[in-house]
Amino acid sequence: MIRAEKTSGSPASPAASDISVKVATYKAGFEPEVTEISASNPASATEKISSVVERHVRELSGNVPVRAVKEVVENLIHADYQGVVISVMDGGNTVRVSDRGPGIVNKARAQEFGFSGATAEAAREIRGIGAGLGIARSAIREAGGTLLLEDNLGGGTVVTLSTADLPQTSEVSAESPDEPQKGAEVRRHLDEVPKLDISERQEKTLLTVLECGEVGPSTIAEMIEVSVSTAYRDLSVLEDHGLARSNETGKRVISPLGRDYAEAIIKTWVK
Repeated sequence: MIRAEKTSGSPASPAASDISVKVATYKAGFEPEVTEISASNPASATEKISSVVERHVRELSGNVPVRAVKEVVENLIHADYQGVVISVMDGGNTVRVSDRGPGIVNKARAQEFGFSGATAEAAREIRGIGAGLGIARSAIREAGGTLLLEDNLGGGTVVTLSTADLPQTSEVSAESPDEPQKGAEVRRHLDEVPKLDISERQEKTLLTVLECGEVGPSTIAEMIEVSVSTAYRDLSVLEDHGLARSNETGKRVISPLGRDYAEAIIKTWVK
């Protein structure tokens, strides 16, 4: 059975004028039900696709968290939505998202908070703080499941979210970002956000520093829409708290404590 669902969006969207994906739902003893979804921009595509997948997961009494699905679906912008097929299987306990995009070279690195491969065009359409796969991984682990990244046959990427029983070796764990690497600093604030006297705007500033690598006040002013003077004060506050520091060029970069703090903020989004 094939169903078609369409959602509209801004016709001026530069990233995608005609997004089309297929969601295939496998029920025991039946032919797969295929839902064709189309959208005119990434934001509407993410909401529509995630909603359809969530509905099918619930119909099958599965427990793959929609937050994990949504983050993986949002990341499809990096593949320009080429050849996207999403499969709902194992009684709703496995969601597999495959694409025919450029693929992911360093799969362990791609799951780290703060790693972003977003192009300038993509960054205008999505959050772009390099948190998507990290949030998806945290959300699926909260549900007792796994996230597996693989190369698609013929090019592209396959992301499998599963709460079904899988061998422990199935997950990309050899270079898992949650495991301390040789020579790496131990993260200190993974479970909760440490209590620091900074505002929500300053938290956004910190996340922007995390995303950009190094910034000055003018970059912050442009990205979070504040005055340059306000951006300068907020960067100074972050530096006073040890969350950021100045590099040799005078720009601010995130500190180890700042990275821990930013990661803790992001992890609250999955709870």
